[in-house]
Amino acid sequence: MAIGLKLDIEFEGPEGQRATFGDLKRFVARAEAGGCKDEDELRLETSENDETTGISLFLDPNA
Repeated sequence: MAIGLKLDIEFEGPEGQRATFGDLKRFVARAEAGGCKDEDELRLETSENDETTGISLFLDPNA
């Protein structure tokens, strides 16, 4: 059975704070460390109003 881990970044936090460039860099570094490749698909996270709220992807737990 294949098992994956989800890594996500939210563009805005619970108290309205916005994601920073550093947050994005840490997201990418963690994704690379988790074995993600350039061709791995990003998934858009959306609100109930279809507004984009973040991105996510699945990591290989064996990487």
